[in-house]
Amino acid sequence: MSPTPAALAGVSPGTGAALVDGLVDELAGADDIVGSVHAHRARRRGPHAAAVGPLVVPVSWLEGVLDALDADPRSEPLDLVLVADSGLVEAAEARAVLLDDDRVALLGLHVALPLDGHPADSARLVLDTLDFALPAWVAVPLVPGWEGALDVLGEDGAERALLLTGHDPGDRALAEFVVGCARRGLAFSVAGGTWTASRVIALLAAAAAALDARDTGHVLSLIEDADDAQRLAVLADADAIAVRRLLVSVGTDHVVPALEGLESLGLLEPDGV
Repeated sequence: MSPTPAALAGVSPGTGAALVDGLVDELAGADDIVGSVHAHRARRRGPHAAAVGPLVVPVSWLEGVLDALDADPRSEPLDLVLVADSGLVEAAEARAVLLDDDRVALLGLHVALPLDGHPADSARLVLDTLDFALPAWVAVPLVPGWEGALDVLGEDGAERALLLTGHDPGDRALAEFVVGCARRGLAFSVAGGTWTASRVIALLAAAAAALDARDTGHVLSLIEDADDAQRLAVLADADAIAVRRLLVSVGTDHVVPALEGLESLGLLEPDGV
């Protein structure tokens, strides 16, 4: 068997496993939430399970999640992250329901800052309002003053930043966000859109470079211009635990191509192989 790209770049099996452990969150599909739950649970038992994170579901779709669990009871709980798409009051009510349901392991909450108003003020208001005893990801829109929201989140230290990438913010904005989080010691995730394996390792390499105090231009080059071999070489020399402490997860509704691509690159070894 010929060596994988990761092996050729010097990424050890242990480093590869640490980099992708639970990395890929699955965003549930609106057209078939019951099917999304079934498919996600199958992936959590499949050969790529090591890289599969929780299922991310808007609060407004919770009834479909419960229907899916009723139809397919299993001993292992469903790892779930809620999106507060209908407000924090409804999210609190959903949390109360799920905390009494041993079929679900509720792992966190996504809360988006409004597009209008000053981002720093909005972030302070959200932090003052949150009372969930759950990890929260605060989605920061890249509107003027967005760096102030990162300041507030970084000073608070309890929550994580989130960049919603369904409407592609562009490579430079992504690089600026990664560098901004790293300089503040602020853990972050990205969610939305299609993330190929190449795009995922670009983000991992960007996080590694940002932790190494590289400037935005250098980080941007890893995202925009570097090839897979160059990105993997950066990761070979990185502290995988520190990288994943900064980059918590990548959320997508197209998880299979990302998982298969990570396997092809040699970062993800399928279970049983």
